[in-house]
Amino acid sequence: MLLYTADELSSEVERFLVDKCGVGRAEIVGDYRRRVEVIDEMAFVVETNDFSSLISKLERYGGRTPVLSSSKDTALFALSSGILLRIQVAFKETWGLALLLCTGSKAHLKKLSSVTGSLNAIKSKGAFPTESSLYRRFGLSFIEPELREGRDEVERSAQGTLPVLVSVKDIRGELHSHSTTSDGMHTIEQMAIAAREQGYEYLGITDHSQSLKIARGVSAEDLRKQIRFIEKLNVRLEGIRILKSAEVDILVDGSLDYPDDLLQELDYTVCSIHSRFGLTKGQQTERILRAMDNRYFNILGHATGRLLLKRPGYEIDIERIVTHAKQNGCFFEINSSPDRLDLSAENARAAARVGVKIAVSTDAHSTFEFGLVRYGVDQARRAGMEKNAVLNCLPWKMLAPLFKR
Repeated sequence: MLLYTADELSSEVERFLVDKCGVGRAEIVGDYRRRVEVIDEMAFVVETNDFSSLISKLERYGGRTPVLSSSKDTALFALSSGILLRIQVAFKETWGLALLLCTGSKAHLKKLSSVTGSLNAIKSKGAFPTESSLYRRFGLSFIEPELREGRDEVERSAQGTLPVLVSVKDIRGELHSHSTTSDGMHTIEQMAIAAREQGYEYLGITDHSQSLKIARGVSAEDLRKQIRFIEKLNVRLEGIRILKSAEVDILVDGSLDYPDDLLQELDYTVCSIHSRFGLTKGQQTERILRAMDNRYFNILGHATGRLLLKRPGYEIDIERIVTHAKQNGCFFEINSSPDRLDLSAENARAAARVGVKIAVSTDAHSTFEFGLVRYGVDQARRAGMEKNAVLNCLPWKMLAPLFKR
């Protein structure tokens, strides 16, 4: 199940646990709390004095939710949606410990135990009503759930060098959106007003380029008309700046889908692959590297083309592409569309590690989709990114020079 879908289901389950099952409190943990892109198990820590009654009531959730296994303080159910539901009982004095044990990946917990000793034996070392109290007990700073994957977070926690992760409130503008000029649902002006209501300072309109016929790709002539229209709209629309851009197809030979003299008129470009996914890893990598050599290439859109639970995307040599982007002054995006979340956290980490900035963009095709930015921010946080690593955490006056090559 996509994280986006799990968000809706988790709220329903939590309401059922509190309102119908009468638990004192319930908090979701596991992969979901770490904001992993695809969820196969939903887990809750709950406080209750009647676990057997809770199990009986949960078996009737949604009509019928069979229990697969149970013990004195945990139970596993099969939800009709196709994923598992795990319930773990905890009480006030063990609440923080339970959250910690049920949230971190196996790799994280293994590294954590090298500092704390056996995690199963921690109960004998005192009460831990919160996770913060447990971290303090062992000289660690709080580790955000998104970081608990078993990389270097435990070591950095001990050193006090954990990143201050980017948040939704740090995002100052949108750099990838579509209007009715191509395959969007709303006009440029409607998109701009909605972005302003979102609190954004700027909005990039990146309608599809001419080769992508299925998405009503915009001809060179019509893009020139759109540029003039945006310039006029900026004069009369207050409170937000509309940026002149396009989602420019990277053609099979690595060339871009508009001539350079037209690309020069844009504030920046998002360049993406929408065709020939069957090329080999080497061919696809070379295609992107050649595109990055064009001085009007700015941001690589949804780098692998994946659609979660639908297609894996094409293979690329991310290290070579990151290195080339760094050399050429190019950037990446984390596409916040819930079925893309591309870059992956691993690939975003590789780019951010060498100082290549990343845009967190929604690829919004309607005014309703700007809120999806939270999923891109989740992904950025999983990559350990601070706001200074995110392109659209910058005001336009500081961002604009970065796009000039």
